[in-house]
Formats: sequence, structure tokens, C-alpha cells
Amino acid sequence: TIYSIHHISNELIHKKLWQTMARKYLITAAAAVCIIILASVPQCCQSFTTTMHEVHPTISKRRNASPHLQMIFRELVSNDEIDLRVSITSIQKKDDFEKFLQEDDRLCVIKFYAPFCKACKAFGKKFRKLAIDRGDPINSIGEVARHGDARFAEIEFSSKLVKELGIKKFPTVLIYRGSEKLSEITCKNDAIEKITAEMDSHLTLR
Repeated sequence: TIYSIHHISNELIHKKLWQTMARKYLITAAAAVCIIILASVPQCCQSFTTTMHEVHPTISKRRNASPHLQMIFRELVSNDEIDLRVSITSIQKKDDFEKFLQEDDRLCVIKFYAPFCKACKAFGKKFRKLAIDRGDPINSIGEVARHGDARFAEIEFSSKLVKELGIKKFPTVLIYRGSEKLSEITCKNDAIEKITAEMDSHLTLR
């Protein structure tokens, strides 16, 4: 009986050792596969980037890409709503301000802010999103993806325009059409909703 128990114990130990070794080999093999995959990802990305550079004429003018491929690439990029960048004009001088207002007959939404103002930073993110939704967002090849119903600009507190226009609180948004000031909104938590409502009302009255 003692011999049988000893023999069975040895077999169990031997079996567990094999299971442990097999498990280690499987883990090692899986790790090796992961390393191979990860090592191949940069090469794939580089290959894709090189292809895009060949297709995009403004990135690499020395490469002669197929006009058909260029057209397809431009079409894909211009319709990509995920990769749009905001278009907000930074204004410092009065001449630039007047030029911005007279550029076309659309609404002009202008933010006045201070870099040290926490409320301005929080509002700035919402303002950029509004500018993408209602303004002229730029796609990844630097072209206007679509024309919105308004143009957006921002003026920092250090500009002389802040005093000339009577801005006393930050952030503040002014809405113009041409040289006519339509609305002035001191921005709080519901500022974006108020700005959107003002824009819609002026567009409806037009």
C-alpha cells in the first residue's frame, strides 16, 4: 500500500511539473507572438505614412503620385468630420478687427479672454467646439472642409480693443454682422446655449 501511494504521488508530481512546464511554454510562445506583432506595427504605420506622403502633393512635392489617388485621398480627408481642426482668427489690432468684420456678410462671433482666467480656459474648449460646428473647420490637408453660418475670432485682454469696446469681464462674447454689434454675452455656465440661441435668432431675422 505504501509503495502504491508513493508511486501515485510521484505520478501526480510528475504530471503537475509537465503542466507547469507546458503552461510556461505557452506563455512564452504567446509573448513571442505579441512581440512580433508589436514589432511589425511601426513598419506598417511607416508604410502607410509613406503612401499618404506619396499621395498628398503638398507634403512631398518631389514624388509623382497618381492624380487619381490624389483625388481619392482628398475626397476621403475632406469628408472626415472626425479630424477637423478649429478655425478661429486671432485679432490684435483695430485694423484687423475691422477687416475681419467686413470680410463677408456672415455673423462674426468674437471671444474676449485672458490667459490667466480659469473660466476662460473652461469656456475656450466649448467655444472651439462651437467654432467647429458652426464655423469654417479645417481638414487635415489645410483646406476649409465646409463653410458655416458664422466666422469666429478671439481677442486677448492685452489688446487695446478690449478697452475701446468696453469689455470689463472675461470671458465675453460679442456677435456682429458687418460693423453692427448685435449681441454682448458675459459667459457663464450656460454661455454656449445663449450664444447659439442669439446666433439662431439673428439668422432667422435676416
